[in-house]
Amino acid sequence: MNRPGPILHRRPEDDPSGIAELVEEAARLLPEQAPLQAFVHHNPLHAFEHLPFEEAAVRAARLYGTEPFPSEDFFAQCLEAGRIRPEDLDAVAAAEGLDDETPIVPGGPTRRAFCALRLRHPFEIPQGAALEWTLQETDALERITGLAGPKRRAELLRQAQGDERRLLRRLWDDLEKAAPPQRPGAPSARRRDQILALTGVDTDRLVHPVLIRLVGAFLDQGVARRPMPGRRLGFLRAFRRLYGLRGGPPDRFLRGLAGELSRQEAEGWTAERTVAWALGRLAVPAGERAAVIRDTLLSLPGWAGMMRRLERHPQSAPVRAPAARLIDYLAVQLILDVQAARHAVTGHLGPHAAIADLDVLSAADASAGRRPDRELVYEAFVLAQVMPVDTAVLADRAAAAAWLAAVRACDAVERRRLLQLAHERRHRIEVLDALTAHQTIAARPVPPPRFQAVFCIDEREEALRRHLEEHFLHVETFGYAGSFGVAMLYRGMEDVRARPLCPAAVTPRHLVEEVAVTGTARRPQRLRDLWERQIAAGSRTPVRGWLLTLLLGLAHLLVLAARCLPPHRPRRTGRGGTGPRTRLALERPPGQGADGEDGPLRGYTVPEMTRIVSTVLRTIGLTGGLAPLVLIVGHGSSSLNNPHEAAHDCGAAGGGRGGPNARAFAAMADHPGVRRALRREGLHIPDDTWFVGACHDTCTDTITYYDEDLVPERCRGALRAAKRAMARACTLTAHERCRRFESAPADLPIGRAPAHVAGRAVDLGQPRPEYGHATNAVCIVGRRSRTRGLFLDRRAFLVSYDPGGDPTGELLADLLAAVGPVCAGINLEYYFSRIDPAGYGCGTKLPHNIAGLLGVMDGHASDLRTGLPWQMVEIHEPLRLLLVVEAAPQRLEAILRTRPDLGRLVTNGWIRLVAWDPDSAAMHVHDRGVFRPHVPQGAALPVVHRSVRFYAGARGHLGFAHVTAAFATGDGFLPLPGAAGRRS
Repeated sequence: MNRPGPILHRRPEDDPSGIAELVEEAARLLPEQAPLQAFVHHNPLHAFEHLPFEEAAVRAARLYGTEPFPSEDFFAQCLEAGRIRPEDLDAVAAAEGLDDETPIVPGGPTRRAFCALRLRHPFEIPQGAALEWTLQETDALERITGLAGPKRRAELLRQAQGDERRLLRRLWDDLEKAAPPQRPGAPSARRRDQILALTGVDTDRLVHPVLIRLVGAFLDQGVARRPMPGRRLGFLRAFRRLYGLRGGPPDRFLRGLAGELSRQEAEGWTAERTVAWALGRLAVPAGERAAVIRDTLLSLPGWAGMMRRLERHPQSAPVRAPAARLIDYLAVQLILDVQAARHAVTGHLGPHAAIADLDVLSAADASAGRRPDRELVYEAFVLAQVMPVDTAVLADRAAAAAWLAAVRACDAVERRRLLQLAHERRHRIEVLDALTAHQTIAARPVPPPRFQAVFCIDEREEALRRHLEEHFLHVETFGYAGSFGVAMLYRGMEDVRARPLCPAAVTPRHLVEEVAVTGTARRPQRLRDLWERQIAAGSRTPVRGWLLTLLLGLAHLLVLAARCLPPHRPRRTGRGGTGPRTRLALERPPGQGADGEDGPLRGYTVPEMTRIVSTVLRTIGLTGGLAPLVLIVGHGSSSLNNPHEAAHDCGAAGGGRGGPNARAFAAMADHPGVRRALRREGLHIPDDTWFVGACHDTCTDTITYYDEDLVPERCRGALRAAKRAMARACTLTAHERCRRFESAPADLPIGRAPAHVAGRAVDLGQPRPEYGHATNAVCIVGRRSRTRGLFLDRRAFLVSYDPGGDPTGELLADLLAAVGPVCAGINLEYYFSRIDPAGYGCGTKLPHNIAGLLGVMDGHASDLRTGLPWQMVEIHEPLRLLLVVEAAPQRLEAILRTRPDLGRLVTNGWIRLVAWDPDSAAMHVHDRGVFRPHVPQGAALPVVHRSVRFYAGARGHLGFAHVTAAFATGDGFLPLPGAAGRRS
């Protein structure tokens, strides 16, 4: 047979036009995850937000090879636990608009009834060889399935007339004769899949190890001893120079590549021309170029996504961004693909084989007939025994085909979609009913506040606020996004360079630095830093590494063993000693212009600070009745040996710790010039009110306070009382967190909880220092008075908003435009990482290694893993965010029209929106473009005196409860219970 020329023949007509556009189109599908130190939660399916959520989940699953919804096993557990009820299944089936008049087959169920019944009967459907074994080695064709209820079983036995086996065999044969062929798999445009089918050689196994080493070295942020040669020239040119050296690369499949690379470099080929050349050598038709480019980049989405990230946002690099270009990365990968394809095809078909032969073989294979879908037959066979249908009717071929079509229409993906809707329906009803029922309790009076505290909206702060209100009645708490309106580049005393502390979508224009008031950085600390750098560098060299291992190895081994063993007492994670007293360089120096053309603006002007303080105070409703002390509490997390530590920090602060933002806002609110400007606007801050910044460590449940030496004497007593109250609340928050840790006994005394959580933070062997945002499910935007005293199980983002102070709705529009996408990003990253821990998440932490300070790999070489590790999401219940806003439906409709980003998330179902009437308990659920009234089901909530009485001894998700201690009369502190009581 005459064959075309060799795979690498010269073709000067290769056309590079349009390549750049195709790469840009494919780049939208890549992960947008930032490097680890700036990890910010985002929607992994950001490229699909223009589609309805359910459609997007299915499309993305087909593209990425991932799961669209939780497994049927998960939903079976929900059914058993009552987290999905039969009425929820009936409701979602009815909402699908299925025919409820015409039976699928004569005497059988209607489509709506079939759907509801199918969701009630999850069972495993054997696939492939497992199905053949089931049919041949078990009694599946001889005995009625155990899924059939007693009444249905008796009916089938009557139809069988004593011959059960004959009935089932006939039923199977009738269905198999009418069965359609198996559904074809999605065709692949990549030559890799065709080569694998033809030769058994997986070219990705040849290409990926080389590509991972190359891109890892190119993007490295200082871990490597020496930088990659030619790195400043870009990835493609560095690759050509390195692999074009005399002698060529050592990998066998790359023989002959050096000459080709040298020629391309000498002729000055661009990346676009290189990509076009490679696609031509792979015999890719012009109409398939886009699919091949997309699939090639998605074969290693983590590394491709990081290359794209550093190309578009070089400032996010931990140290220094290389000259990253995604099209360079694609060109290198396709060059390697060409070499691997030639190696595989010529090795299998001979030295004169061409890649075009694959098209002929693939076409012949596609034309072959497909077998009947026996998995579908098995499912229909079991359901015919379970559902009310006369098996004799299915002897008619048309009836059997209709039955099989109904079964196929309710396939595994469709069932899981409907079960997800039923799960979310039950959760929505429970949340809204709880909020409605709580309004009778929330109307109780509370004493006037002695201090007020503004926390981040983070759902982890819900428990801290609740315990604080239970045990110190004279407090009023608020919630605002943890940047507190201060979008800044921040550089601390020990930071190498400034980093943004603001939402990811915001580009900060202001630089704020922490400066020493007295003295400078301690000389011993500087010497220690220099010593540590020398040790780190020397340990990677042959001679010094050997000596250091001998001299320091034993000492470090003892330290490592001590940190891996269960800690008996908390140890500090930071360095010892006391640093210098510092301040924030917050106010802009005189003389600097307002345009920032020479870089970021240093500090803020008084009008800018006034605008920030005014917006926050007006939004949360803190415009009058200020207490003598107002705490502004940011949050962060500190843990040892935790690559994803930034994922536990504040998303509103760009994945950083929100303490500096809280400190900056407090300093702005205390600024005399700001207060004078606020008075002119009609917002009066009393002279005897003082703001203090603080930071809550959500891993150790401790709080750091800033600039205490500036607190006036008149407020010192209030600050001491506030710190005692906060310390008590932190103790109880730690205790509540411990109930989710299997290593903590269920009856752990309250007093031992702080030591337990602090020990987890510094234990090198602990993969779960904290669970972060796991369990998030709700966001409530409104007055705290409507939720105070309601146990929300650490599941709700609490955003303060006073509708009475916002007559035009502008404050609410700005608030939702910021809060909606941030909370949705957190919620959706946890959702997708939970439903597919390997596809959307980064799997278990155990084999992870940090790669170039950018991300984690499995072992020594893998794709850069994106998403969250299993140990962060294992307790998470995958639910879309329920956003409850204290506003009229008409106001929310207007906001959705004017804020397209938020409107898209709500209209397409990525967020479930509820309007909560400010003047009553009435609620309206946004459903398919309109608001529909929520009708409470009237379930009574448990009533407990304190939260600890409700959660004590429980491990899993809890419901809601009224906590009366948040409203009881009293003076000062209420006594701390000595032991955990039983849940009511």
